[in-house]
Amino acid sequence: MTKRKRKQHEPMSGAVDQTAFENAIRDNLSPEGVAALIALLQIADNYRNGSPENERAINQVNWFRETLLDMIGVEEFNDLINEIGL
Repeated sequence: MTKRKRKQHEPMSGAVDQTAFENAIRDNLSPEGVAALIALLQIADNYRNGSPENERAINQVNWFRETLLDMIGVEEFNDLINEIGL
């Protein structure tokens, strides 16, 4: 098995087209689905190991989680989590 070359990436600062990204999320996921994703992504920080590749990956997961949370808001997130039993 060969290792693929890893490209060095800049830290995540947002989607290339944030509006299109958010529209795609809204068009394809229910608010309950977004809340479930946020809840499940919250544990990502437990998997930090200090390597540069790991840090980039976890930072991207954290960016995704925070973007989703910004889209539905904390109060709606809390209500939905209770509603779906997570």
